Amino acid sequence: MPKVALIVDYGATLKVKDGRFQLHVPEKREAGREYVVRWDLSPPEVEAIVVAVKGVSVSAAAIDLAARNGIHIYFFSGSKPLAHLLPATYSPVQETWLTQIRAASDPQRRLLYARLFAEGKLANQRTVLEEYEKRARASGNASVIPPLTRGIQAVGEHLSKLQASTSVDEVRQEEALAAKAYWEAIAALLPPNLGFELRLTRQRIRAEPDVEVDPFNRALNIGYSALLREVWAASLVAGLNPYVGFLHAPRTGKMSLVFDLMEEFRAVAVDRPLITLART
Repeated sequence: MPKVALIVDYGATLKVKDGRFQLHVPEKREAGREYVVRWDLSPPEVEAIVVAVKGVSVSAAAIDLAARNGIHIYFFSGSKPLAHLLPATYSPVQETWLTQIRAASDPQRRLLYARLFAEGKLANQRTVLEEYEKRARASGNASVIPPLTRGIQAVGEHLSKLQASTSVDEVRQEEALAAKAYWEAIAALLPPNLGFELRLTRQRIRAEPDVEVDPFNRALNIGYSALLREVWAASLVAGLNPYVGFLHAPRTGKMSLVFDLMEEFRAVAVDRPLITLART
């Protein structure tokens, strides 16, 4: 099964040998720096190549081999998408893009998909709270049970209202109210010395440069950036248009579909492991 070939080593070089991709990575040896082969893959084994760090060299032969085999190369700057190198003969799955655009242009279908994305997010938020409530009951940690119970009930109520929503704006409103209840419950779980009181998004931090950002919010923003990178690459590999979304409002340069697809993974892929780490 084809795989995504990930490059995360600074100073690495992607080369070609005998018609195969080889990633050469520098290693310090007693005799000096030497290069070792991190991975060796034939084109049919590669679905896409992701360059996730700076300081990586990609040879002309590797670009040529990728282009002739329809393999896309993605570049990131830190956690943000930077560039997408694709074959000159690339033609996206036009029917997929057209279907996506038609669905986003149809008010009923857009509402359907927006509701499904938000439902997945709220359902997973509720699941995370339920898991910690169960642990608190088992360990006898009575102080956190009431805020967790309130959070579970509130998220569940907003999930029910969301499922009956009749517009995308209503979906967004219920999602926002559920998020407020969710983060209030999460705050009760975290050690007080972290200073977490409410969720501070990157957008708010940019808008209010003087706001004090606690360590947990910083960790969340880093985690979400890593998730964005994975979802962006996956959406392109799947042939989707990352800018045509349903839940998030369209805006020039905003990858609305990527943010849509991220929603249901936030609680389980980022929040839960960071909460566990903070409580350890």
